[in-house]
Amino acid sequence: MRLFIYDHCPYCVRARMPFAMKNIPLELIELPNDDEETPISMIGKKVCPILEKEDGSYTAESMDIVTYLDQLDGKPIFAPSANRADLAAWIKDNSVLFRQLLYPRWVTSPLGEFPTQSARDYFQNKKEKDIGSFADALAKSAEYITQLEAELVKLSSMMHSSKSVNEQLSMDDIDIFGRLRSITLIKSLVIPSKIRAYINHFSTVCNIPTYDNIAK
Repeated sequence: MRLFIYDHCPYCVRARMPFAMKNIPLELIELPNDDEETPISMIGKKVCPILEKEDGSYTAESMDIVTYLDQLDGKPIFAPSANRADLAAWIKDNSVLFRQLLYPRWVTSPLGEFPTQSARDYFQNKKEKDIGSFADALAKSAEYITQLEAELVKLSSMMHSSKSVNEQLSMDDIDIFGRLRSITLIKSLVIPSKIRAYINHFSTVCNIPTYDNIAK
C-alpha cells in the first residue's frame, strides 16, 4: 500500500500511526504542497492523507484509513474514542493558537512538501487567509507560547498516562498524538513531562520522528 501525505499534517500523522504499530508494509510518499493534480486525479479534490490500497482503490479520510488498517488482521488494537467533552473542548479552544504558532514555522522548515519556493508560497498564501500575516504571528510568538504552555498544563491533567490519554489505547490517541507531535517544532516551548513522555512514546512506537532537531 502507498500513503500520500504532507509531513506537517496532523491528519496524515493519524494515518501513519497504525503502520508501524501493526507492522504493515508501507510506501510513504510526500506530495509537494502545490501539487493539485495528483490528489485530484485520485479522489477528485486536493487533500491528504490518501491511502492507495493493494487493489488500487483510494481512501482519503484519516480515521477511515486508521480503522481500515487496524481491522485488516481482525485484531484491532485501538478502542473507539471515549468522546470526552474535556478533550474535545481543549482541542477546539486551542485550534487557532496551534495554527498561529505552527503555520509560519512549518513553511520555512525542511519538509518534503516544501521542496520549492512555489510550494512554500502556495501554503503561505492559502494559510494567511486563515490566520493573517505569518510575520505578525511570528512576532507574537512569545505571547502565544506563554498561552500554549498554560494550556498544555491543563491537558496534562486530563491524560491517563504517558502511553494513553484514556485508560486504554484508543482512537483518541490517534487524534492527540497527531496534534502534539507538531509542537516539538516550537523551540522555546516548555512541554510538561507527561506530555513530553507521551510524544516520545508514540514517536518511537509509530516510527514518526519529532521535530526537535529542526525546532525554531
